[in-house]
Amino acid sequence: MEVPNHMLSTLERLRTAAVVALLGIAVTHVFELPDKLKESGVRYQGVLFIALIVGCVLMAAIATRTPARPWWIGVLALSALPLIAYVISRSAGLPGGADDIGAWAEPSGIASLVFETAGILLAARALPLVATMRERVFTRPSRQRPRRAELIRGEY
Repeated sequence: MEVPNHMLSTLERLRTAAVVALLGIAVTHVFELPDKLKESGVRYQGVLFIALIVGCVLMAAIATRTPARPWWIGVLALSALPLIAYVISRSAGLPGGADDIGAWAEPSGIASLVFETAGILLAARALPLVATMRERVFTRPSRQRPRRAELIRGEY
């Protein structure tokens, strides 16, 4: 059974939107990075911001060069983890970051939440599609199954 073209085009649109969400997460954290690196009590947050920024940019860069399922799981992780950290930092607080408690209306934080939420929703929509595609591929008769190299490159 072949994978329908509409399923492939839907995944391509979702991937494009996810790349925008990843880059949005990176940009919003770039704006906050100088402040986090200056504050002695939360320098570790600056390091985490750098890791997040690099991770988002790398995931955006490899969007078309990696198998679909691991990429979407990465998008989900890079979107959910900073959102969780935001909620913790604004409610209970992170070590050394007591000044963030209650600062829910910070514009860059809200912008980041929008991109993070978008990344989570996009991944939640894409992962079942990827699973359906894999299911369709592996239920084909053996003579029509893709080669291992095609699966690794995500060309199924």
